[in-house]
Amino acid sequence: MLGLNYDGIENYLKSYGKYIVRQARGILKQRGKDDTGKLSKSLKFKITQDKEGYDIKFLASKYAAFVNKGVSGTKGTRTYIDADGKRKRSPFKFKKQPPSHVIEGWIKRKGLKGRSRGTKYKLKDGTIKSRGAGRFITRKSFAFIIARSIKKKGIPAASFYTQPLSYSYKLFKKEMVKHFKADVLNEIKTFKK
Repeated sequence: MLGLNYDGIENYLKSYGKYIVRQARGILKQRGKDDTGKLSKSLKFKITQDKEGYDIKFLASKYAAFVNKGVSGTKGTRTYIDADGKRKRSPFKFKKQPPSHVIEGWIKRKGLKGRSRGTKYKLKDGTIKSRGAGRFITRKSFAFIIARSIKKKGIPAASFYTQPLSYSYKLFKKEMVKHFKADVLNEIKTFKK
């Protein structure tokens, strides 16, 4: 970019990248979307410079897009907040049921136990009784029931990257202009000497 020194812009982009990643991690934690911590650890940013200018990219693991934008189920749609702050329909939709063995691991980590509803029947005097209610079901059966529910209802969006980007964009533009101005004035002062 014109051969000028843009240290102020570069430092601002680094601090902005750290801010967005920190906000994204906070949103994931707040919404309980990072069970193992792998997603939070995968959040990063990268700044590149070429003759056109600077480019900042926010990176994450492969499944981050599903968590960020949500996944629509077979019986309902899910929405997310895009970088402009507008609500949009999720581009992802379940076709098959999520694998039960993954849900089994989640159940084990959370320490959850499934219980059967039992069967209800009516006695001759009109009272309703239930048989088998409250018994524990196997982890495999419980995982299958949860997986089927996820397929039907979908996964709600966390908007962990898009939300902080949309909220901070106006301030980002203002600060970029300020840092660009400071860098140009710095370069002019250096050129005069």
